[in-house]
Amino acid sequence: MRADAARRREALILAARDVLAERGHDAPLDAIAERAGVGIATLYRNFPTRDDLAHAVARRTLTEAGAAAEHALAAMASDPERAWTEFVGTAVRLRLGALIPALIVESYRELPGDVLEVREDTKARVTELVHTAQRAGLVRDDVQPIEVIMAIARLTRPHVQFVDEVVPALVPRMIAIYLAGLRPDGRPLPH
Repeated sequence: MRADAARRREALILAARDVLAERGHDAPLDAIAERAGVGIATLYRNFPTRDDLAHAVARRTLTEAGAAAEHALAAMASDPERAWTEFVGTAVRLRLGALIPALIVESYRELPGDVLEVREDTKARVTELVHTAQRAGLVRDDVQPIEVIMAIARLTRPHVQFVDEVVPALVPRMIAIYLAGLRPDGRPLPH
């Protein structure tokens, strides 16, 4: 793939993640193309179907989440609290809540093999990270790794614009409350 074509494809994936987070899974594809600075024909050349685009967003987001978990695991030895909160912050920035509809199908077996592979790799890294955070006293022992990720996804799913206008820092506040509630000792997280 030529460098300019690769840049356009990358722009489409990033734009799709943003637009899907803002407008939901049924967001118009022309809005994604416009955000990426390309025409709708370029979008369809790269992603012939909505599912193709959704899977590309899922692949990219899961890969980034896995890399963030790996980075946090490496940093847990020196500063576990910072590593944990930075991972959660990255998960929030990745807008996991917008990704979930792209992965909701009758069966995970219906997803392309490469998406399943990335999902399993990311799941393994995040599971290890949550268990490490539990051993560090940052996450209650009775919390399962999937519960952590699903809660972050729920808190970061697209909101009605009115909510964002009335409470502009709602997601960061809800994440802080959630992280404090995960702690076995109930201590609030430092700001």
